Amino acid sequence: MRLGFAFTAAVCASVITALSLSATIARAAEMSPALKALIAAANKEGELDISWGTTTVGGNAGAEMMEQAMRKAWGSTVNIRYTPGPSMPAVGHQIATEYAAGQKAFSDVWFANGAYIVPLLDRNIFMKVNWQELLPGRITDREVEQGGQFVRVYSGMSGVTYNTRLAPMKPTTLEDFLKPEWKGKIASTPYAAGFDTISATDIWGPEKTLDYVRKLSQQISGILRCSDLERIASGEFLALNMDCSGQDAFNWKEKGAPIDQMIPLDAAQIRYYYMSVPKNAAHPNAAKLLIAFQATPEGQEILWKTDHTDLSLYPESHIAAKVREITAQGAKPVEVSTDWIVAHPETQKVKDEAIKILTSKAN
Repeated sequence: MRLGFAFTAAVCASVITALSLSATIARAAEMSPALKALIAAANKEGELDISWGTTTVGGNAGAEMMEQAMRKAWGSTVNIRYTPGPSMPAVGHQIATEYAAGQKAFSDVWFANGAYIVPLLDRNIFMKVNWQELLPGRITDREVEQGGQFVRVYSGMSGVTYNTRLAPMKPTTLEDFLKPEWKGKIASTPYAAGFDTISATDIWGPEKTLDYVRKLSQQISGILRCSDLERIASGEFLALNMDCSGQDAFNWKEKGAPIDQMIPLDAAQIRYYYMSVPKNAAHPNAAKLLIAFQATPEGQEILWKTDHTDLSLYPESHIAAKVREITAQGAKPVEVSTDWIVAHPETQKVKDEAIKILTSKAN
């Protein structure tokens, strides 16, 4: 059964008002020629298959909202079929395997962060698209990487998620978690989230980072995945140092849990998450249309509603406000792009070593 959104006649009657129709007509007049052509090509394909985690970009709910919004704003008739998928790297490697075998990609869009993209760059399996001509002024060179292969969709800020009710203090830096008050009350991740970035030679450097990780390993009493924040909310652990990107903390906070995320002033970083179109996509035009829509204010707002994140490069961005706040406090966030990762190969070696240290001490 198709998991995508389908309007019924009753829903159409209640949702499509005279105001929304006039707004649609006005927007259609403002569309670039390239976008109009893409919409026509995507509608001809009629279908779009996407696969990622159930909590990523809102999962099925996010896909339904995007389909509805694209229909309303752009007159799209594309039906989105969402299938819950494996991890980001697993999806990427499956697409690469299918491409090598001459098969169609099981997902028309790949969603991933730079750490998973860089190892596949030499495979040359993603389309280069002139995204800027689709939404002139909204999609600029800053939102596009690797010659048009990848579009920045949202920003994630690694930090520390902590229990605001039980924490012994309000932390502001990573160094705070080496204080005795936290010993035996905090956790880290099995993938050493965030520590790879600060290990770059022009930030903390490998030696300082691994020294910190060794000290942190004496403080932690468990290993948690970034999605396991109910154990922070319950007070089983008082903090997760470091977390992945912050949206899970927002989700729990919205539910009323005593949780917040602290962006460390001594280790601030912005990780970009991207969408791309595999060369072996079965519905490439529909895939391009979905990705372009992520850049619109409507698409960004859906990302915020479903995943509590958006792209910090846009002026209306919620994450941008957070960046301005910590910058005013003296932080200097590092932008972790694909080019940045390629230029800092030392970070992977440090990450591997940090994983060994953290997981061995916590077991």
